[in-house]
Amino acid sequence: MILIGLTMLRHLNTRHGDWHDALDQRWSVFLTQCGLTPLYLPNDPDISTALVKQLRPHGLLLTGGGDCSAVTGALDNRDTTEQALLDLAGELLLPVLGVCRGMQVMLTRAGGTLESVSDHVGKHMIVEAEEHRQVNSFHDYGFRHVPSGYDVLAMSDDGVVEAVCHPQLRHTGIMWHPERSPAAHALDIQRVLQSFGVAP
Repeated sequence: MILIGLTMLRHLNTRHGDWHDALDQRWSVFLTQCGLTPLYLPNDPDISTALVKQLRPHGLLLTGGGDCSAVTGALDNRDTTEQALLDLAGELLLPVLGVCRGMQVMLTRAGGTLESVSDHVGKHMIVEAEEHRQVNSFHDYGFRHVPSGYDVLAMSDDGVVEAVCHPQLRHTGIMWHPERSPAAHALDIQRVLQSFGVAP
């Protein structure tokens, strides 16, 4: 079993005023197709870091959904949890994959600047590994430049950075949602396995 720790979004139940940790069920389907097993990490920095220290997953996945503190200007429990997990990943030398919001968290933490983008809600074209393909994305902010140490792996046709890696930190980021495709794309499976250092 190859265990991967996943962060979750925060969802407000407006009827009762309580917050829920949540994750699209398609993540478990996609990770199963990759031969990986999810470990769900709650939006509590103490509990999540304790789980990672004790269970030692093979890597961490910062999922998408919602805006990060670089957009909202305020830290919530998810922001503090993901910052703590990034610190811990650095200490334990764990690879980290950031998806959409997760890549935003990763790059803004390293000094990157988010810019408003258009036409990135829904399907659009990217160039990855010299291949043009359509991806499913859902974001209004992205990057046109990356912080030092990060290499660009994919770009959209309108010049927005779509995928990055930092070999020394073992960070990988993608701005689209591979879990939302009806059938997993071979390049997505390959990218995820490479990010965690798992042979396909």
